[in-house]
Amino acid sequence: MRAPDELAERTAADRQAYLEDGLSDLSCRRCDGVVRVKKNSLAHTSIQWTTDAVSRCPAYTGRDGCPHLQREVSAALTRGQLVIPGG
Repeated sequence: MRAPDELAERTAADRQAYLEDGLSDLSCRRCDGVVRVKKNSLAHTSIQWTTDAVSRCPAYTGRDGCPHLQREVSAALTRGQLVIPGG
């Protein structure tokens, strides 16, 4: 059985990896809002919306994000700004 302190450290490390590792800033060319993006696979994209991006984006909805952002993600992949791990 692991000590509580060790479990807390591992939980904090897992949280850090999930929420921060591999994320890149991506600026939208339409509204200049900056989101944090990570491509996990060709079909899976993680996006963390910043407060600034939400306030700048006129097309943002809490449920669907922004319809224009997927084009920005695709363009960032083409430019090499984002990469798919192992891909």
